Amino acid sequence: MKTQVAIIGAGPAGLLLAQMLKNVGIDSVILERRSRDYVLGRIRAGVLEPGSIETFTEQGVGERLQREAKWLGDMKIRWGGQLHRMTEINPDGRKAAIYGQAQIVRDMIEQHEADGLQIVWEAEVERIDDLADAPKVRFAHEGVEKVLEGQFVAGVDGYQGVSRKHIPGSEEASLLREYPIGWLGIMAEAERTPDMEGYAHTTEGAAIFSSRSPTIVRHYIQVTTDTKTDDWSDEALWDELDRRYADGKGTKLNRGRMIAKDVALLRAFICRKMRHGRLFIGGDAAHLVPPTGAKGLNLAVGDVRVMCEAIRRNLKSGDTELIENYSETCLRRIYQMVHWADRLCRTLHIFPGQTALETAMQEETMRKWFYTEAGQAEYSKNRLGAPYEI
Repeated sequence: MKTQVAIIGAGPAGLLLAQMLKNVGIDSVILERRSRDYVLGRIRAGVLEPGSIETFTEQGVGERLQREAKWLGDMKIRWGGQLHRMTEINPDGRKAAIYGQAQIVRDMIEQHEADGLQIVWEAEVERIDDLADAPKVRFAHEGVEKVLEGQFVAGVDGYQGVSRKHIPGSEEASLLREYPIGWLGIMAEAERTPDMEGYAHTTEGAAIFSSRSPTIVRHYIQVTTDTKTDDWSDEALWDELDRRYADGKGTKLNRGRMIAKDVALLRAFICRKMRHGRLFIGGDAAHLVPPTGAKGLNLAVGDVRVMCEAIRRNLKSGDTELIENYSETCLRRIYQMVHWADRLCRTLHIFPGQTALETAMQEETMRKWFYTEAGQAEYSKNRLGAPYEI
């Protein structure tokens, strides 16, 4: 098999890159180790920055997003049972939106299939050779060893993927923080409870409530790192959510059938070396953020924009400057957003051994964001995302 760009991973980053390349006349093939049904069924965060929304729309995969997204107008947090509210609209009117990652993945897969773009499902990449000049991606598919040859390789196959391992010195160039807490995520078929949406800070830990639609809701509760989904019955989870969102008025969440549960450990991770030869990495292969800030998918969009333009310039005119500066260009945005996600994580969660002074300092940070002009400007700027260079 031959193509111009071999893409490893059919998550949002890989699918968006293929779409962007197609739109500038460059061929690609995506290799994905999971099945189509598995990828479509993955449940991930769904908060999109204005820049991500504009990118998906400009690239021709944002029609349903524009029609069905829930636009975010304010930010709410319950702190010790007291509700705090802040408007999140930028002076120019831009807003973030909730549109599930599974939905944008579905939209792009359907568009790729309509356009005849090639995705090889259940393709297990084993290694990547000849990265200096003529990359070859060796993979197993349906019991047969195969090779995909390309002029470039895009490794957007996640934190545990194979791509980053092909960058010499990537481990030494990596920064990692593992937080001593986890998140238990719940997807449920239940009517929205609008007054309860937002963050909650309690002595038992944080909670987050967002709606995917009028009848699909997403909840997260802070848990210990050894928590398993089977540790909590559905009824116990609903009871715990009511406790964490308590408003002092006896308001209860609308309950319904839980359709998915998952536990995630929280990490902040940056690989400062994002390219080797003709291999680029991006998305979760290059960085992770605590999900409190909902920046993972949005950072991947920024990586893909730079990656696509670097490849386009080289294939069209032989220019190598952006290729050579790919890591530095992406990292300027990555550092800002990982730092912001880390601040949110450290402000909104209760950590093991936390002192009363540390809790008081958390509340002071929250009050700065909600009740001072400088704090509101800082929060809005970071919530809506750092600007793109490319």
